[in-house]
Amino acid sequence: MKRIAPLALAMALMAGCSSVPNVNWQQNSQITINEVNVELKSNLWVNLMPNIGDVEEQSIQGALYLEGDQLLPANLTAEALIIKQGQKEWLVDSASLDTRTHSESRWEVAFSSHIDVNTEKSVDIAVLLDDAGKQRWLVEKYVKINKVY
Repeated sequence: MKRIAPLALAMALMAGCSSVPNVNWQQNSQITINEVNVELKSNLWVNLMPNIGDVEEQSIQGALYLEGDQLLPANLTAEALIIKQGQKEWLVDSASLDTRTHSESRWEVAFSSHIDVNTEKSVDIAVLLDDAGKQRWLVEKYVKINKVY
């Protein structure tokens, strides 16, 4: 019993450190936030152009568009991105996400990440949005990874 207690405590502490809630992968690509319908439209690609002097490491690029039927809430932020392929999941944290405003109702969340994904197969994308402390996931399934030459 004395051996189990420290292990249980360590597991509880590690679980408490996780700030990204579990993704409901059945969620779809549209949600309502502050009476605004928001839709996720994802574009992913891998750059296959040879670069002189660069280490050959595959980088996935992404442009995730958040489109609202009205003005998007000004305090809306993208907190995390999870890319899923099969049983594997990769987390891209908020520091690696760059939010760009194209209009008041259309934003882009751009990222670049080195993940070991099979570019021949599609992936599922989940974006964690935060609106004044209320967090919600947007999920887009079967996103194709394009190749740029």
